[in-house]
Amino acid sequence: MVTRPANPALLQALGTASQALRAGDTGAADRVLAPLLTQADPRVLHLAGLVRMHQERHAEAADLFALARAADPAAAQLAFSHGTALRWLQRAGDAAQAFKAALALKPDYAEAYIEVIAALQDVGDLKEAESLARQWLRVMPESARARLTLGDVLLAAKRPAEAEAPLREALAATPDGLLHQRLGLALRRQHKNEDALAQYESAAALEPDPVSDAIRVEILQDLKRYDDAVKISQDLVARDPANPQWHKFHNDLMYRLGHEDYLKSYDRAPKSVELLLSKAYFLTHEKRGGEALEVYRAALALAPDDRIAATGMGNALNLMQRPAEALKVFEQVMAKHGEDANLLSCAAEGAILSGDPERAAALCEKNLALAPHDQVALAMLGTAWRMLGDERDEALNGYDSLIRIYDLEPPEGFSDMESFNAELNAWLDRVHPTTREYLEQSLRGGSQTPDKLFGAGHDLVEKIQRRIREAVARYIAEMKPDEKHPLVSRRSRGFDYAGSWSSRLKDCGFHTNHVHPEGWISSCYYVALPKAVEDIERRQGWIKFGEPALDVALKDPIRRAIQPRAGRLVLFPSYMWHGTVPFRDTQPRTTIAFDAVPTV
Repeated sequence: MVTRPANPALLQALGTASQALRAGDTGAADRVLAPLLTQADPRVLHLAGLVRMHQERHAEAADLFALARAADPAAAQLAFSHGTALRWLQRAGDAAQAFKAALALKPDYAEAYIEVIAALQDVGDLKEAESLARQWLRVMPESARARLTLGDVLLAAKRPAEAEAPLREALAATPDGLLHQRLGLALRRQHKNEDALAQYESAAALEPDPVSDAIRVEILQDLKRYDDAVKISQDLVARDPANPQWHKFHNDLMYRLGHEDYLKSYDRAPKSVELLLSKAYFLTHEKRGGEALEVYRAALALAPDDRIAATGMGNALNLMQRPAEALKVFEQVMAKHGEDANLLSCAAEGAILSGDPERAAALCEKNLALAPHDQVALAMLGTAWRMLGDERDEALNGYDSLIRIYDLEPPEGFSDMESFNAELNAWLDRVHPTTREYLEQSLRGGSQTPDKLFGAGHDLVEKIQRRIREAVARYIAEMKPDEKHPLVSRRSRGFDYAGSWSSRLKDCGFHTNHVHPEGWISSCYYVALPKAVEDIERRQGWIKFGEPALDVALKDPIRRAIQPRAGRLVLFPSYMWHGTVPFRDTQPRTTIAFDAVPTV
């Protein structure tokens, strides 16, 4: 810091401005500092920058801090403040450089370590973030916060086993609820559920937190301790009965357990628009259209201009096969609130159900002009074209060319797919819940794993993922260039996974016809199959394509069906309608599925 000669008038002005800022009177601070800005004094420039930060004028603050740094390059505080303003401007890379400058001037500047590591995580540079976290520990070896930060970086890097050590060390030095939570997360990601549960229980004892309680509920389900999960879930709602988040969380569990308390929490809670909409969500997904309609009407009685309630009422009318009324509702909502992709999609469904494919196609095209990758709109556009006999449906869906089959080679360390899939299926036995499916899933009569499978550190999953990645890369590479096609035009150098899970269907189970709204390329990999899939005549348990989820008459609605085979991967566009044929067999049908999305 540059030493400057005493200037009583300047010091008095700085004190007056600082006092005004502490009192929250930024206007008074501004008026005091304005005449002094021409002096280029770093103290004045810095304080003026702080005033701008309080006024949320972050760009001006950044400029003032930059001038202050130029006037006094040796002041670590000025570099830190500059970095803070740059982070507010979402210029994380520039912010990181400013924070590193502060650390070069003051190596034990803890706040600068916190901020620079956060900025580096913002830009995805986990390698340098880890390096700086370890540097912080070398400089300040007793710092529990440094250990927590290192643990967080390692968790972000998907290295939970390495994160465990610094988090345990920090916890040993400073018992703290947040540290218990982080250690619990590291343990959970290693599937050490009993130990993770103990950490979250310790966190709750130190600092009661509903989020920790919700995670405990999830862990208890993984441990199949459903009665204990129900008690905590009920307590979450009882402690905050007006919070729709906890009602939804609770009733998701009640539905999967077939529990008698399903939806009853809403009847015990104070009436509000938010809670009515939350209850209607469940009724709609159960296709209880009449009950959902009454709940949406009750919400509109409380809030006549509520867009979500009005849209929900239209969707309920569609469920009740009253599409003409639904269309009128959607028209009114769009007239009042404006068009958006979701409303246009809902209206297109009404048009299809009312037998007006031309109108449906026009609505879908308007939707796609707003959201070009809307998978639901693409699916309904294809349906409208099929109803019209328009050959563009075939070009869009490519039932013969865009649905591809890959019979995968055994992963490394296995001589055949039979032995590999047997081990994989045995492991999946342990992770599949014993509850029924989640309400919003396409699966009926079975279970689905709740968390992402890929990238979670499961050895067998990682082995098959490598074979899957090879197949997806081939699928993308073999696409014929077409800048106008909604699937092919998104082809890029790489891809990632928006989700990955395992589904298990039991006797009479099936997947309803659906699309994957968050995907680009969707999939099904067959792990274990019942003998029923050998039924070529009835095609039991087969995956089928082209049949819409909408109740609409089409000639030959199923455009293609594929027989499952253990070790087989099927890839197809995420917007393509697909489902499965129910089967009768005592042996389950176990699969792994994922949605791939393009990356830059």
